[in-house]
Amino acid sequence: MTEGPGGDERRHLLREYREFIRANHPDRGGDPDEFVAGLERLRALMDAAPPAATHLSGKAAETTVFRRGRLPGRLWRHLTERQRRRNNPRVE
Repeated sequence: MTEGPGGDERRHLLREYREFIRANHPDRGGDPDEFVAGLERLRALMDAAPPAATHLSGKAAETTVFRRGRLPGRLWRHLTERQRRRNNPRVE
């Protein structure tokens, strides 16, 4: 996947956001008021950053939809049967 013009900036902001949370979270001894103010500042910066371009370049983003049907059941039965064959027989 290729990065667009805003990808590097957004990744940098996300890294800064995570580092800020690790260093200033109230559960880890940080000041709660300073933590809230810092979160608001970083979230505003992230909202202002241009979004990263997708690899589709011009096409609408496609989504994958999970359909309920025969495949999940077949897959589950295949995996359990395979696991059963690998186990030792249950002999008492």
